[in-house]
Amino acid sequence: MRRWSWIGGLGLVALALGCSSVALPDGTGGSGAGGSRSGAGGSPPGTGGTPSGTGGIPIIIGGDGVGGSSNFEGSCGVPHFNPDSAPGGACAPDCQSVACGRPCTQDCCVACGIDLSGAKTCVCPAPGLPFASCSCVQPATIPPGLQGGPCSPQGFSTSTVPVGGPPSLRGTPCKVTSPLTVCYTIDSTASSERGCICESDGIMHCGAVNHWFSNNGVATSWMP
Repeated sequence: MRRWSWIGGLGLVALALGCSSVALPDGTGGSGAGGSRSGAGGSPPGTGGTPSGTGGIPIIIGGDGVGGSSNFEGSCGVPHFNPDSAPGGACAPDCQSVACGRPCTQDCCVACGIDLSGAKTCVCPAPGLPFASCSCVQPATIPPGLQGGPCSPQGFSTSTVPVGGPPSLRGTPCKVTSPLTVCYTIDSTASSERGCICESDGIMHCGAVNHWFSNNGVATSWMP
């Protein structure tokens, strides 16, 4: 019968752990290229890893993991969910500026705008008051001062549209112009402006306008 001592077994385990091809159990500090962790108290993952589980340190850039992964939407560098970013909250996607007037509970940092390519930081002066400042800064790829009117032909900015109604313009081929062609979609309102931008890829990108362009009232043809 084969026998081996407890000390000898530890030696074998140590040798096995020295081999990079053996993964550590979740939540015990395993790491490696592209690795991830889960479970309480997991140590940082390897390059490209995504944290998860209690005790994990979230990847927070701009508050909600822009370019990363996080369950702490709306947080400004503090690892907790910000209720102001939930639907109906003062920092929700449909509330585009301080003019929304909803009461806030804390500062809010979220991705915003068309394709969520902008960064919005809202400052709460005191719980129960409206935000003192709240603006969605557009990316450098979208120049300031763009103007357009109602989209022609008209359509929705959302992918889900009423049956039998105008189609969604999102992802539709469009004519590329300089400056960029912009227009307001049928679901746009004065308090929640929505529209599309025909970007350099020749595709309509649609969503919340967030004052990235202004309405000149002139119907804008976007078809190629």
